[in-house]
Parts: sequence; structure tokens; C-alpha cells
Amino acid sequence: MSPKRRKNLFTDYLQRIVAELQADGWIVSTEDQGLPGAFRADLVARRGDEMLIGELASRETAKRDSLEQLARLAESIPGARLQVYWLGDAVESLPVPANVERIIVEARGVLPHSTPASLLLAWAGLEAAVTHLSSELKLQVMEVGASSWQTLTNLYSLGHIDESDFKRLSELWRVRNDIAHRGSPTKPSNEDVSFVLDLARRMVRGQYASVDDMIDWFLERYEDPVNQLPYDGAEGGYQYQGDGPFDADEVLREAFPQSSEASFLEAARLLNSMAAEWVLKRDE
Repeated sequence: MSPKRRKNLFTDYLQRIVAELQADGWIVSTEDQGLPGAFRADLVARRGDEMLIGELASRETAKRDSLEQLARLAESIPGARLQVYWLGDAVESLPVPANVERIIVEARGVLPHSTPASLLLAWAGLEAAVTHLSSELKLQVMEVGASSWQTLTNLYSLGHIDESDFKRLSELWRVRNDIAHRGSPTKPSNEDVSFVLDLARRMVRGQYASVDDMIDWFLERYEDPVNQLPYDGAEGGYQYQGDGPFDADEVLREAFPQSSEASFLEAARLLNSMAAEWVLKRDE
């Protein structure tokens, strides 16, 4: 990664962390930090008697001695702790689906023993699955780490992630961050972890389809019979020739057997509101 690109990623990630901390009631400083001696960190946050010393690092830039010094400093200050935010390095290769499947299996194995640990593993699998999905859709693959959520948000904004799924993931993302970055005792439910795992599995297997994806796929292949068939009320309506009519529900069930029931029902409802029957589009 070029120094300029790393600096931009660093700045974006730092701003995001500061915003999150401020939303949680912290007073954050990146300049006048008030640390003793010559110590400086990327940020210092205070909330009541608590102090958080934050440092951004990556595999390429982390300096062990510097982090150890900050850790000892945090130990010497009552109510203080060091938080290292790991910055994603450049994507060297796309996730291997078999490796993502392995993470999912491991997360399921941990689930009966610890839902927080299982969620952290599940989220790692989801981030890799999201990158895989983005690549399969031929979208720009963004940086790992700080950009994994941006990639998911990008997929949602383009209609490739359903609103209900994105809303639930948004809530679980905050839970995941509380566990990973703040040592929160929060325990997600088994259902929440299973939701993340199922989503990751379907994404990496090419079995995830949003409502928008299903509707786009359908409308590329089928159309309202009014566009191509004669209508005769005395003879029962549209005069079908060959195949047809087609029912949107049946076509979607066959084309997207792995779709969630909620997504399927919404896609079918929207298509049925456009037309009660459908025909295959003619070749141009």
C-alpha cells in the first residue's frame, strides 16, 4: 500500500473511531491529550473516571516497543486502558471459499460454549464472505479491516443486501465491536450468531439473493403478457401461445431455493403487484 493511500485510510478510520466514541459519551482528543512525559497516542478519550488510550496499527506499521510503552503507561494511570485498533492492510488475495467455510464450522463448534467468541469468529467469516460476494458481483473490492463495513454498506446501498438483513447486521456490528474493542460482557443470542453464520454461508456459496436481485433477475426474463399477447375476453383473456402463463411465486421458488422466506415473500409480493401472470420475454 502506498504511503498516501495508507494515510488516507488511517485518517478515515480514525475519524470513524472518534465518532463512535463520542456517540458513546466519550470526550475525545487527538491533539492536546494530556498524557504524562513525552507520550503521545493516536487518540485519548475520557468519560468520567475512565480513560482510553487509543492507537491505530497494522501488520506493516505496528511497533512492539511503542505499544508496550503505551500499555505500561495505561497500567500506571487509574481507570485507564490501552485500546489498539488494527488497521486493515491491502487485500493481497480474495478470500478462499473453503477457508470461509472452515471458519463457519469452527464458529458453530464454539457456539454451545461461548456466544461472544462464536460471534467474533462468525463476523470474521462474514467479512470474508462479503468481500467474496463483492468480487462475484464485480464490484470494487475494498480494503479489509476498516473497510469491511464500508463494503457491506456499499452492497446494501446498491440493493444487493436486504434492508432487514442490513438493519440486523448493523445492530450486531455494534455488539461485535463492544465485545472486540471494549471487552463488553454482552452476550449475543444463539439466534443472532446463527443468523450471521447462515448469511456468511449463503454469500460464499453464491446462494444469497436480495429482494432487488430476485426482481431484477425475474424482469430480465419475464414480462407482463400485455406487452406481447392478444387479449380476448370472450375466450378467457390473453391468448397464450406455447409456454405460459408463468407464476412469479413458482419461478422464484425454483430459481432461488436458498433465499430466505422473508426475502422470497417480499419479492413475490412486489412482482404480483405488477402483474398476475407472466410470459417469457421474446428474443430481441
